[in-house]
Amino acid sequence: MALKDTLVKLLSSAGPTLRRFWVPVLLTIAMTTSLVLSADQPWEKRSEDMVRFAASIAPGVLAAWCAILFWERKAETQGHENSQLTANLIGLAAAALVSGLAYIGLAEFTHVSLGRHAALNLILFLGFFVIPNYGRESSLEMYTVRLYSHAVVSGLFSAIMFFGLSAITWTISSLFALNIRAITYLRIWMYMAGVLAPFLFMAGIPVGTVRAEPDDYPKVLKNLVLSVLAPLLTAYTAILYVYFAKILITRQWPVGLVAHLVLWYSLFTTALLLFVWPLASRNQWAQAFSKYWIKAVLPLLLMMFVAIGIRINYYGITENRYYVLVIGLWLLGTIAYLNLKKPEKRIFLPVSLAIVVALSVVGPWSSFSVAKWSQERRLEGLLDKYGMIQNGAIVPSTVEIPYEDRREMAEVLFYFSRYHDLSQISLLPEGFTMERFPEVFGFNYYDGAPGIPGLPTRYFGYAGTGGALDISGYRYMFQFNEFDAGGGLVTSFQQDGLVVAYDRDTQKVTVALDGTVEWEGSFVEHVKSLKPAERLDKSQFTQEDMTFTDESPNLSIKVVITDLSGSVNPNTGDTDIYRGQFYLLVGDRV
Repeated sequence: MALKDTLVKLLSSAGPTLRRFWVPVLLTIAMTTSLVLSADQPWEKRSEDMVRFAASIAPGVLAAWCAILFWERKAETQGHENSQLTANLIGLAAAALVSGLAYIGLAEFTHVSLGRHAALNLILFLGFFVIPNYGRESSLEMYTVRLYSHAVVSGLFSAIMFFGLSAITWTISSLFALNIRAITYLRIWMYMAGVLAPFLFMAGIPVGTVRAEPDDYPKVLKNLVLSVLAPLLTAYTAILYVYFAKILITRQWPVGLVAHLVLWYSLFTTALLLFVWPLASRNQWAQAFSKYWIKAVLPLLLMMFVAIGIRINYYGITENRYYVLVIGLWLLGTIAYLNLKKPEKRIFLPVSLAIVVALSVVGPWSSFSVAKWSQERRLEGLLDKYGMIQNGAIVPSTVEIPYEDRREMAEVLFYFSRYHDLSQISLLPEGFTMERFPEVFGFNYYDGAPGIPGLPTRYFGYAGTGGALDISGYRYMFQFNEFDAGGGLVTSFQQDGLVVAYDRDTQKVTVALDGTVEWEGSFVEHVKSLKPAERLDKSQFTQEDMTFTDESPNLSIKVVITDLSGSVNPNTGDTDIYRGQFYLLVGDRV
């Protein structure tokens, strides 16, 4: 099917698509609109609820798709009329249920909640392939090819529409001096990517099953798969085998990077097989690739398990290592099954993967539970090694602990601090924070030594929303724009005997009158006095916070900060201001 024919078919099916999928279409509009409204808000006033709402709708769209496809399948197999209204109402109910659960699950944007949310989306996405093809005389491979082709055309068409509408908007803004804001282009992109692209993709979703007819295989995709991707992956396989031979010769076990390289290579190639299998009956290269790759990958998977096993032995299990291990086991089982059974139907691929994904995020065997258990056991082993556990509690160390073990203890605590909660470590006293580390452990976790982890740098900022500025009582207003603190340059202005200057080395503002320094101050010190470290996860700065006044013997001074970026080092407590802009107002002292 030519690209032009595919595009014409997509555009001509707009009406039928809207009738078939009007609930998912409305959901994509709602999701995109909520993201646009969130993007329109100033950063310090941006509502997390809008993003949470949009994120919860995403699995709702997938659930609605799955429900509609399920109803269409039921209507076809039972021989009764397919009611698109009924299908969409069922889809609406499924979307409401799934989105509601997703919204509750995202009460906080944490490592665990986001991981489970991603898993929910992936499971529903896999269900999108399973529902039309499970237990039926159909081709999962050609169904995947059809959907992928439509996805590419939909994305290409939406991208062209974005660039075209952006060009029109820019031209109108330039010719008619409308001063259209830059965020308008972001809105256009969001609606093209969030509404138009999914709508065009829905137009290409097959009704019912897709038969294994290689003649329907797009020629462009066929050339891409057989002439580009398959040869590249063959060369990649050869490289990995050379590295495998090096390991056997030198007897130096692989590093952790190998596990990820082999895993993603194996996942990608397994997915590629869905595109190769339909061509195997008519193309010798496709037949050879699909026959021999499932054998060649087995030793590489074993090498991956050795690499990840070494990492787990030294550093315990984390969520990432858990996923590498579990997906690796799924790949090993899948490849072994393909070698032994040589099934004609491969529906077990998405079904088994969905089950594995679901099991990996819920229950005591989930990645989160296993990783916490493993890291806590790792900490207990280190503490017990130096006699720091008594009566189920940590006691300060009385001996010198080597650098490597101090680093490992700190790594475990920072793992819990970043991804879970320190209160989940049973050995720690109630209310423990990293500030109490020296008191509880008997040594400081952060001493500046290389490799000793510290609390991650935290960033804060302020962006004014514009509006009127009260200048009553002041004669002069000077604007300092986009400076970089520490740059070593001085910006100065002169007016009627006044000389005002900002020194980036000292981060100080100086006001001189008739050659005599009248006032010297620093808005940086003012920001530090607001204790930004205590406000990172609480209240945001306001315009009142960013304004302060002062006086000299002859002048009144007012500083209004309009833009600010800075960071806090939790390990040392230091606050650094490195970007911002402000107004300096000067008047006669009354």
